[in-house]
Amino acid sequence: MNILKHFPSGLSKLHNQILPVKAIGSYIIDNKNRKYLDLTSGIGALSTGHSHNHVVKTVKSQIEKYIHLPQQLFQSHPIQIKFTEKLLTIMPSKVIDNVFYVNSGSEATDAAIKVARRYTEKTNIISFQKGFHGRTLGALSITSSNHACKFKSQPLIPGIFFCKDFTKESINELLEYQSSPDETAGIIIEPVQGEGGIHSVPKEFLNYLRKICDENNMLLICDEVQCGSGRTGSWWNCEQKDVIPDILTFGKGIASGYPLAGIASTSEIMNKPNKGFFGGTYGGNAIVCAAGSATIDIIKDENLLKNTIEIGSYIKKGLEKNKVIKEIRQYGLMIAFEFTFSKSNPELILEIISKLRELNILVLSCGNKNQYIRILPPLNLSINEADIFIINLNKILNKYYS
Repeated sequence: MNILKHFPSGLSKLHNQILPVKAIGSYIIDNKNRKYLDLTSGIGALSTGHSHNHVVKTVKSQIEKYIHLPQQLFQSHPIQIKFTEKLLTIMPSKVIDNVFYVNSGSEATDAAIKVARRYTEKTNIISFQKGFHGRTLGALSITSSNHACKFKSQPLIPGIFFCKDFTKESINELLEYQSSPDETAGIIIEPVQGEGGIHSVPKEFLNYLRKICDENNMLLICDEVQCGSGRTGSWWNCEQKDVIPDILTFGKGIASGYPLAGIASTSEIMNKPNKGFFGGTYGGNAIVCAAGSATIDIIKDENLLKNTIEIGSYIKKGLEKNKVIKEIRQYGLMIAFEFTFSKSNPELILEIISKLRELNILVLSCGNKNQYIRILPPLNLSINEADIFIINLNKILNKYYS
C-alpha cells in the first residue's frame, strides 16, 4: 500500500525522495541507511540539532511525572513555571514579563493580532510585503511572502494593510492614505524576514516604527518565530537593533523541535483582555515546556550564540568569492544565497538543491519564486560540517554554472 498518496498533493515536499528514520545532531538517516547533513533543521526549529541528549533526558524525565495539565484549567504547572522563569531572563527587556503559550507560530500571530486589537480598541493591522507570519486564517491575512500559500483562500480577515518596503516614506504614506493611526491597532514585522528571502529590517527603520507606535497608541509586534531563539546570534534580533517591541512572538527553535510557541508582552497589555479571552487545549504542554527549558540551558551552557555568529560568518567567508553568487544575506545562522540567475532562471535553484541532495546535503529554498537557497542549520553546527557545505556548493557552482 502506498500510504503517501493519502497525504495532500498541495503539501510542498522539497525532499520527498527521502524517508528519514533516525536523526542525531546535524544529520538524518533514511530508510536506505544513507546519511544526510541536514541544514534545514526542521525549518529552523531544531536549534540544538536532532535529539540532543539534554533535551531527550529532560523530556523523558517529564513524561514520567505528567504529560498535560491545561493552563486554562490550572493556570500553570511546575515544568511550565520552570521554563517561564528561564524564558523571562532572555527577553529583550524586563518590562516584557507576561507570556501566553500556544502550539505554533501561526497561533502566536493570531494571538498577537487579537491582543493588539483588544488593548488599543482599534481594528487595523499593518504588515510588510514579503513577510510571512503563518498559515492560519488570521496569520495568512498578514502574510505576503508568496501567492501559493493563500491562493483562492480569500476573503481573509479585513483591516489588513501592507507596507511595500522599509522606508519612512512608505509607512508614512500608508498611515496617511490607507490606515489612519486612529484606527490602527498595531504594526507587525519580522526583524529578519525568513520565507521572503532573508531580508533584515534596517535598525533605523525599526526604531522609526517604535517611535510611530509610541506616538499613536499602536503596538509594535516583532515576529521572531524564525529569526529569534538565538538564530541570528542574539536571543532576539530586535536586541541587535535596540528596539523593545510591545509584543514578541516566538516559536520554532525555542524548544528544539517540540511544538511550543507563544507571545510575550507587558502585564499591562496582557491583562487588559477579559477572562476567557485566552485559551487552547495544548498550549504550554508539559512535554514541550520541558524541551524549552532544556533548550535554553543548552544554548547558554554550550555558548551557542557565539557559535552561531562564528559559524555563520565562516560560511559566508567561504562562499562570498564565488562569482556565481550575487549576494549572501547572512545573519548568524539564518542565511540566504542569491545567485546571478535567481531572477532570470529561478528554476535552477531546485536543480542546485537536487545536486546538493545527491551529495547528501539538505538545504531549503525561499523567496516568492523559490529563487534563493536558504539554510537554517542547528546552532551547534561545527566547522567541519560547515566545510562540507562550503566545499560542495562551491564545487557544484563552479562545475555547472560558472
